[in-house]
Amino acid sequence: MRNFITKTSVVTAAVMAIGIWIGSLLISFSYGEWSFFIGLGITVVLFFFNSSGGMLSKNATLDASQAGWKIQKDNELKSNVGSVFYGVLMFTGISFVVMIVTYL
Repeated sequence: MRNFITKTSVVTAAVMAIGIWIGSLLISFSYGEWSFFIGLGITVVLFFFNSSGGMLSKNATLDASQAGWKIQKDNELKSNVGSVFYGVLMFTGISFVVMIVTYL
């Protein structure tokens, strides 16, 4: 079993929290209300940019295979995520819990 919580994940979550907090001071939005949604958006973007077999990958594979006369079939979505992804996921989970506790 892999150890998902590494130093890099914790540092990524902390850097993301500080970055969003600084952004909330500069742009004047509520950190508590928007941190979960920003984290969720970054999580989804990181997942899809680290995956293969999705819509973007299929289009790129089709273009490349038309040039080389061979069509490669890959029907399942595979993701190669690392500790940065888990750090962003950790931040998103913590900010979700904080948002729920704040509004209940």
